[in-house]
Amino acid sequence: MSSSVQSSNVAQSSLQGLLPPEMLRAQPAGAPLTPTGSYQLEPGYHPQLGALFASNGNAANAASFDAQVRGQDARAIDMDLMEISAAVYDPAVQQVGNWSRVSDADLMAAGIDPALLENPQSGFRAGIYTDGNGNHVLAFAGSNELKDWTGANFRQGLGWESEQYDEAVQLAQLASAAYGEDLAITGHSLGGGLAATAAMAVDGAAVTFNASGVHDRTIERLGLDPAAAKADAADGQIRRYNVDGEVLTKAQQDIWVVNNIPDAPGHEIVLDDPAPLSGWNRFNPIAIASHSIAKHMQDAVLEALTQQQPWVH
Repeated sequence: MSSSVQSSNVAQSSLQGLLPPEMLRAQPAGAPLTPTGSYQLEPGYHPQLGALFASNGNAANAASFDAQVRGQDARAIDMDLMEISAAVYDPAVQQVGNWSRVSDADLMAAGIDPALLENPQSGFRAGIYTDGNGNHVLAFAGSNELKDWTGANFRQGLGWESEQYDEAVQLAQLASAAYGEDLAITGHSLGGGLAATAAMAVDGAAVTFNASGVHDRTIERLGLDPAAAKADAADGQIRRYNVDGEVLTKAQQDIWVVNNIPDAPGHEIVLDDPAPLSGWNRFNPIAIASHSIAKHMQDAVLEALTQQQPWVH
């Protein structure tokens, strides 16, 4: 046996118990471990791994970005995704923490027409962001004009076809073809409904915030069974956050007059009100209604996530 093969076998055997079995099975017998993604394993995962992979960069990664985002439990990446969901409302914002908006030239190189990210006629707006390590986020903006309510929200909520939802699916298909499992999808409010629909269309991972519901007929137009698609979403394909008592989720879930409004798909994580009413305002119906609307906004979600950090618990 050659010394290179022998040393490789020793390296693999030394990893028994330190790495998931499927990661070791993925390597041919006697072959060195090779990079499989952009995530760099935290040395704190196991003391031996920090030294073992110090010179091998991301060789220890076996999970795609999609797989890292999926799941019912809150993740630290969710804060980044909410910040991106807020930033996508303004196309002039090019940098969000460690994430940069993908340039038109890079979109074209990936086979995505930049013109598909915005349609003034329908009110559709989206953005694609990258961390520079191969991971990408497709984000959809929510309601910011009257046409969003009279068009996408109203029509889709009744099960009718909606141009914005069609545009979201088309863009997700192109992004999925370009980035594969290095893609996650996100959005707030109407953008959350668009993100959930897009994720179901391409079987991608998504995280949504105070999201609009998705009608069964919308899911059927994707060629999917609504019950099965929503079950997959709840199993961890889609994680949905909502601030307790915010106006949209409350209308979709709790108000009997409008109980035919579809609910948002995905595993629900409820955030506590980050700034509860105090004093007499707790009993003032005008203050209560106004506060419910305020809790729907991006700032309330960002404040709640910052305060509570549910991924730590």
